[in-house]
Amino acid sequence: MSEVTGDHVTMFAMSAQACLGGVVLSLLLTLSHGLPATSKKPKVILVSMDGFRHDYLTKGNTPNFEDMLSAGVTMPYVNNTFVTLTFPSHYSIATGTYEETHGIVANNMYDPVYNETFGMGTTDPKWWNGSEPIWTTAKKAGLKVGVYFWPGSSSPFNGLLPDEWRDYNDSVEYEHRVRTVVSWMSRDDFDLALLYFDEPDHSGHALGPDNPQLVPVIERMDCILGLLVSELTTAGIVDDVNLIVTSDHGMASVDTKTRLIDVLDYVNDTVFLKMYQQGPAAQMRPQEGKAAELKEALKDVRHMKVMLKEEIPEEKHYKNHRRVLPVFALAENGWQITANATRRLNWPFKGDHGFDDDLLTMRPIFVARGPAFKTNETVEPIKNVDIYPLICHLLGIEPSPNNGSLERAMTLLRTRGNPKDPGDGSSSLTAATTTIWVLASLCFVFSFVQI
Repeated sequence: MSEVTGDHVTMFAMSAQACLGGVVLSLLLTLSHGLPATSKKPKVILVSMDGFRHDYLTKGNTPNFEDMLSAGVTMPYVNNTFVTLTFPSHYSIATGTYEETHGIVANNMYDPVYNETFGMGTTDPKWWNGSEPIWTTAKKAGLKVGVYFWPGSSSPFNGLLPDEWRDYNDSVEYEHRVRTVVSWMSRDDFDLALLYFDEPDHSGHALGPDNPQLVPVIERMDCILGLLVSELTTAGIVDDVNLIVTSDHGMASVDTKTRLIDVLDYVNDTVFLKMYQQGPAAQMRPQEGKAAELKEALKDVRHMKVMLKEEIPEEKHYKNHRRVLPVFALAENGWQITANATRRLNWPFKGDHGFDDDLLTMRPIFVARGPAFKTNETVEPIKNVDIYPLICHLLGIEPSPNNGSLERAMTLLRTRGNPKDPGDGSSSLTAATTTIWVLASLCFVFSFVQI
């Protein structure tokens, strides 16, 4: 073995220096090509297009939805909660809880403890305090939240309101709603926004879900989606936003004039006191102690099923709340229930909802795109209560107690990693580390051979 001289040591140092420089250069190149240029916080926009049945996209020309389907992930339909009404379903989406849990069990209801009634204009917080909505969860986590119309969003939950919210006003143009939400997300750097549209529900009631005249309404909602994506693109945040478009329920064909059940044709005020929710699902308040008699009097009425509150199937997750009244009736598909036929005939519906959630016609749409979501894929249906824990996961915040399943919703996502870094970067870091070790080892061997 030759003697190690000063020249050898100098050569070793120079060789090591050169190799070290190569290692650093390789590290920089690997990081620059393998990792995101910047680390951006996650953003989520949740859109509800009321009454958008799962199969409406087959009824017209919807290029913007088609683009979103290609760029994102969908499912055949969402399994929604029972009953399939606007306020209960929207609050289940917002809270991740069943209707018997959050307490919004109908659009119109009676609370025997308050001895008061609730309608679609009720904002008193005491009605909305059964479960924590996503905007409150996000606010508690220090995030900025805006809600442009959503049932319950103008009622403080434990004293908290979103950073921006609006009292419902159906005259506000859809385009204005879109541009306001994009401004919140871009200029004001909001983390979460919820956005509500009352179509195609409004037209679905008037026209019926299978009426060709509904097609232009569906196509208009496609244009609104296109405007939203376009505005996000112009604002430079379209690739940073996880966008979810869904609905509260579907729509079934009805005919108020020919398929209407008036319970007062079968009972009188000796057993019947009042009906608070009418339509496909009916909440009936009997005279004191007369629930069994009221059910007995109505049990043989065709085209509806009547039951005592405690007889509602457990799997409906509905009966265990005081606002579900002692007698409940569910109409056969296509029929409606009332206690005032004259008044009901003033609303000559051709479409309605509130039927059994097992009916395909009651199931709504779901499409999502963004950095966290899969692309051009269709997955198995999730439940509407799964959307709340999904959004919490996307925002990286702790959910409140809920009935949803994050595990079920995870099928929508590219990765099960940390949603705050959708590309995660872990594979790139691993590659960088491997490269450095290989180069360092080669440098050591090369230097040793030179000696």
